[in-house]
Amino acid sequence: MSGMAAPVPREGTRARSTPRDMIGQRVHSLGGRAFALALGVGAAYAAFSYETELNVRRPAVLRVLAPPAPRGRGPAARVVWVLVDGLRLDASRQMTVLNRLRAEGEDILARAEFPTFSGPNFVAQASGIEPAASGVLSNRYPGEVPLDSVFQRAKLAGFRTAVLTTDPDQGLSETYASWTDEAHLEDPDLHLPAADLVFAHVGYVDAAAHASGATSSAYHAAVARADAAIGRIARTLDPGRETLIVTSDHGNLDQGGHGGSERTAVRIPIVVWGAGAETRRRPGGRGRDVGPTIASLLGIGPLSHATGRSLVLGDAVAARQRARARATVSTFATLRVDHVPLVIPIAVIGFFILAARSRRRRRPLLTSPIYAGVFAGLLLATHTLSFSVSNDSAFFGARLLTLTTLAALSQLHLGGRASLVPAALVTSLAVLGVAVAAAHQPLAPADGTVRFLPIPALAGLAFVCLLIAAMGTRGRRRRRSTLRAEATPPAPAGLGRLLGEPDLVEASDVGRLERPGYTA
Repeated sequence: MSGMAAPVPREGTRARSTPRDMIGQRVHSLGGRAFALALGVGAAYAAFSYETELNVRRPAVLRVLAPPAPRGRGPAARVVWVLVDGLRLDASRQMTVLNRLRAEGEDILARAEFPTFSGPNFVAQASGIEPAASGVLSNRYPGEVPLDSVFQRAKLAGFRTAVLTTDPDQGLSETYASWTDEAHLEDPDLHLPAADLVFAHVGYVDAAAHASGATSSAYHAAVARADAAIGRIARTLDPGRETLIVTSDHGNLDQGGHGGSERTAVRIPIVVWGAGAETRRRPGGRGRDVGPTIASLLGIGPLSHATGRSLVLGDAVAARQRARARATVSTFATLRVDHVPLVIPIAVIGFFILAARSRRRRRPLLTSPIYAGVFAGLLLATHTLSFSVSNDSAFFGARLLTLTTLAALSQLHLGGRASLVPAALVTSLAVLGVAVAAAHQPLAPADGTVRFLPIPALAGLAFVCLLIAAMGTRGRRRRRSTLRAEATPPAPAGLGRLLGEPDLVEASDVGRLERPGYTA
């Protein structure tokens, strides 16, 4: 028996894994899961910071030289600028006081600037320049804005400036902090200080839209409250020497939300009442026209970086300065997104390597597009394709989590755990295509859908990466079955063939088994 040859597997059977092979597979699996975890965290951060990354700290328009100091004064000794946050144009038509001011002054049908967020549009109105050229493209702009503004021009002309808001957030007061003499937070009644240029921000209208929708009774009650506040302010002013300007930064969708280019989010009112205002109604205004209008009324000279125009007065100096600003913007800036998060090409390369090293099976490969396809279909079906649905971060995050979970369940049900890496590869390729398409979009597009898509796309990539990190890619049931088979003693040859098991025989017996008439 000692000279008997070692057992050899029959033809068509597979050799068992050695302990070294099993350790190597384990290390490979842990490395892949760690890589997926890092990618998931990176993609989630890229989705969260995508808007902020589009901000430009030193926009090209800063190259424009300041105009010469103005001579003389404007028709208004004082300007009070009231911005009603989130006031839709149609809702403003229901405001009794504002309608009276419209009838006695300038009534302009205007458009907010894209993206229709509060921060970019406040800067657009105060500095007279669209977000695509100002570099302020999100509410999370880091620090004070370096642009010229009505606050800077007023201070340089010797006027006092003040900012007050009904909100506790001091973000607006910090935007032009160096040029503001007074700042008052959480002033629900908007008590006007004795300043020559007063900016008053009404925040509760937009808050009602986000909480209850722009067609709700709560929203209409907030609009009526703002109308009453405007009435109190107007009664303190002398229209013969002071001017009241009422604007909105953006509208709201019926269900609440803004940021996109939807009609209800873009259409806003601009009303100019008092000194320097004529009695007329006209369309064609833009949010960027507010700053030049205030500068003309106070006679503080054209804004250095303004591409907008005055809605009440105009002069040759302002026209030349505006032409220089527009020429500089078009010459030194592409005005395109030009941003592809680095995590996307890393994910494409990494998942391509992982997929190439994995065992190629037909089912995982055929089902790999399911996650990306289902997720894209759910985004379309739920209208999650605009910046206007991303205002409420908690609600937007919950919506994306729901959609990605449904897409992942579909992938697991039809493709199994082994299909996750191929699905992640397909998803990363799709996200790369979306990001490249968005990078070639203008910063101020007519439709902001493509500009928005990288945010949910990155969120979808983050989810599938984190799913791989949590679950792995190899089914546990199959692994236990393999281990159980390896622990079971070999069955007799005949039984092995009946059960489909690989059976082993002694090499010295092979010849005897093949001899005619031989029996064991």
